[in-house]
This record gives sequence, structure tokens and C-alpha cells, in this order.
Amino acid sequence: MRGLEPSSKFKGIPLRAHHLLCLLGFQGVGYTADFIRNFEKVKRLIEQNPDVEIEVVDTCDVICLACPNSQGSECFKSGIKQNTMIREIDRRVMELLDIKPGQRFKAHELYALVKEKIHPGDINDICKGCEWLNLGFCPRGLAKLEGHKD
Repeated sequence: MRGLEPSSKFKGIPLRAHHLLCLLGFQGVGYTADFIRNFEKVKRLIEQNPDVEIEVVDTCDVICLACPNSQGSECFKSGIKQNTMIREIDRRVMELLDIKPGQRFKAHELYALVKEKIHPGDINDICKGCEWLNLGFCPRGLAKLEGHKD
């Protein structure tokens, strides 16, 4: 899989690389009600439209739009800039999937790559520093994608 060719009329969605994993593990909890509603909307869009085009990014995306920690294209938590840590998680995901920012794929193609190349046991290393990691949602979501029982 090499990704779709760039076009000036992009009609898909930009998505941070690490959000591919977050979407698998999402359990309806988040920072605010608006954030949760937006996350659910993006998740539903991808699940119901496996051919939707996704542009992989390492900056703020459609999920970040409703995040209270997002300020412009930067991520802050308790007033502390988090971009470096978040971009490092994105980089680790992209490295494992052998993809780069700006590449475009159909959603089902990206999740086929995730299923093939990332496993539940990898999440602790990939997502080191994520405040949601200890909840265990993402490894369970990834196991479900791979067809394993909880």
C-alpha cells in the first residue's frame, strides 16, 4: 500500500497518526462533552465509511478541533506545551506503519496496516507519556481489531 496520490481537492479528513490508535480504544470518555461528541462523530464517520480518505498528519487534526488543550496548532496541558511529546507518539506510529505525514490512504487501508504492524503489546512503548495509557483502552481496541478476545 502506498497511499493515494495528492490532489488539490482533498475531501477526506486529516488525522494525527496516533489518533488511529485512539480511535480503536475510544470508550466515550474525554476532556469535555464537546470533545467526546466530536470524537464520536469522527469515529462513526470512519467506521461507516471505510473508503473515506485520511491524510496522516503530525499536527492538530479534526479530533484536536474540540480539544480544550488545543491552542491554534499547538497542544498545551496545564499551561505546558505538549507538542514535542505528542509529535513523538505520532512519529513512533508512523515509523511502525512505514508512512509519512501528508500521505493519504483510505481508512480501511490504514487500519489494515495497523492490524498488520502494531500489536497490543506495542502500545506501552508507542504511547509513552499519554495520559490515557493507564486506562488500557487502546490495547483492548487493538486486540479487538486483530480478532483477539479481551
